[in-house]
Amino acid sequence: MDLIWVGLGGLLGALARYGVWRAFLHWSATFPWGTLITNITGSILLGLIQALVLEGLILSPRSRLFLGVGFCGAYTTFSTFTKESLDLLDSNLFPEALLYVSGTTVLCLAGVWLGIVLGRLSYSLLEKRPLRLGEDRD
Repeated sequence: MDLIWVGLGGLLGALARYGVWRAFLHWSATFPWGTLITNITGSILLGLIQALVLEGLILSPRSRLFLGVGFCGAYTTFSTFTKESLDLLDSNLFPEALLYVSGTTVLCLAGVWLGIVLGRLSYSLLEKRPLRLGEDRD
C-alpha cells in the first residue's frame, strides 16, 4: 500500500514539475529557470512538511510518504539540475553555469529554511503559542 501512496505523490509531483517547466519554457532558452524554480519551491515545501511533522502536527506515515517521498521526490530534480549545469559548461557559458550551480545550492538551502520557518509559524498560530526559531526539537 505504501508504494501506491509514493506512486500517486510521484505522479502529481512529476506533473507539477512538467507544468512549471512548460510555464518557464519561454524564458529558459539560455538559462534553466524552470528547474531552478521547481527545486526552490520543492525545497520550501519539504522544509514546511518537515517542520509540521517535527512540531507535532499529525501526519500519517502515508501522508509523509505521499508528500515527502512521492510528490517532492518527483517534483524536484537533481539529475536535471546536473545535466543542465553540464550543458551550460559545454556551451562555454561559464558565468551562467557558476550562477546556476551556486544559486541553486544557496536558494534551495534558503528554501528549506523558509519552509521550516513557515511550518513553525503556521503551527504556532494554530496552537496560539510563541514561535520558537532556532531551537532543537526532540
